[in-house]
Amino acid sequence: MRRSGPSRAAAPDDGAPGAGGSAPGGRGWLRRRATLRPDIRAAIALEEAGELLEAARVFEYAGEHAQAALLRLEIARTLRDRGERLDVLREGCARSTRANADGLSGSSTPEGRLLHLALAEALLAESDTTPDHAARRALQLEAARALEEADEGGRAGELYESLGLLGRAAAAYERGGEITRLEVVLAVLERRERLDAQVRAIEAEVDDALADGRRSHAHALLVEHVRGRERWGLPPVPGLVARLRRVEQMMPKSDRVDLRWGSGRVTALRGAATFRIGRAPDAQLALAVPNLSRHHVELQLDASGERPRLTVVDLGSKTGSFWDGEPLVPGEPVAIEAPGELGLGTAASVHVTPIVAPDGSHRGAVVRHVGGKHGDLRQTVYLPGGGPLWLTHDIAVPARVLFDRGWVVLDLGSGIRATLGDRELSPGSAIELAVGDRVALRDAPLALEVLG
Repeated sequence: MRRSGPSRAAAPDDGAPGAGGSAPGGRGWLRRRATLRPDIRAAIALEEAGELLEAARVFEYAGEHAQAALLRLEIARTLRDRGERLDVLREGCARSTRANADGLSGSSTPEGRLLHLALAEALLAESDTTPDHAARRALQLEAARALEEADEGGRAGELYESLGLLGRAAAAYERGGEITRLEVVLAVLERRERLDAQVRAIEAEVDDALADGRRSHAHALLVEHVRGRERWGLPPVPGLVARLRRVEQMMPKSDRVDLRWGSGRVTALRGAATFRIGRAPDAQLALAVPNLSRHHVELQLDASGERPRLTVVDLGSKTGSFWDGEPLVPGEPVAIEAPGELGLGTAASVHVTPIVAPDGSHRGAVVRHVGGKHGDLRQTVYLPGGGPLWLTHDIAVPARVLFDRGWVVLDLGSGIRATLGDRELSPGSAIELAVGDRVALRDAPLALEVLG
């Protein structure tokens, strides 16, 4: 960096009495200059030659940071390009701060503080014209640090506070003697710490509930947090919002869930009040079979008698329905007292096995269908409102299935031990199932995986 004319920055001891008391430029100055260190003489020569930036750097290497700071301030005033001005000031402040940390009187000098103040002002001016939020915030943070080095604790604290960095704001206010502002920030920090402690407690309780299978409890905590923050006009904590989103994505549909077990076998659980079979996608058992009606036939529990009984009714299908070879009259329920075959027109059939409780009442049915190109076996368990869990017509699990307020609950029998993922559960636990769960029964070689 070159400039013309005589140097306006004073050299070390510039104007001090020398031999004969002469001023700079006289013979006394020449005689005194001859006693200076070679590096300082080189810096003075660069300055007189107009190489101000190189002179400043040599002064910094020589430990004359006050003189270097004055030169950099002069250079910055002459530069029109804001980027170049910032480069000059940043370099000087970095060397001044490093020298101060090493005990070499860098930013602790008045000139060093002026240099940092000039950098802060330049950074704030640059941030005012920066559209990008992240870049603007970075410039303001750098400016706040420069203001601290300039002993402008009050201004630095205000800037930190506007950036939401209350811990740094408190330290800056304390350093600047801004006691009133410090007390306000400390009060806010104390309240924030209490809120953070509450959030950590909620996170721990939610994570523990999720690991134990108590998903409805975790969901209720998360929903209350979000709604509570909204009532106070505060944004919810991102980590808790992410947990809420994950819990809701994990929830199976309210009345249906598929379980994979054994060597890839799948059993579908359906808890709707009625069990429809047909081509329609919303049927509890949807079969892509030609000539099958969209809603062909329906299973349901008839609770009008002494005990609930399983019945089947044709829904007005075009090709008819048959129970054990006998045709069904459309709209007229027929009781199913024992396992048998339900014909669907002439192209398909399913095998139905009633699920019978110890008191003789029917609780649902296991419906088996063999179809597809490879003769795949599909097992679907119809449990309106819940009941004992059967994977096939001859494999029972010591547990019940409940459909409770949108959750599918696996209620283990008394004394039955299981693990949920890597978590050891208490005997007889009730697990609110979520997609991706893996439940392993400890006392039987059986693992159940919940599918989406």
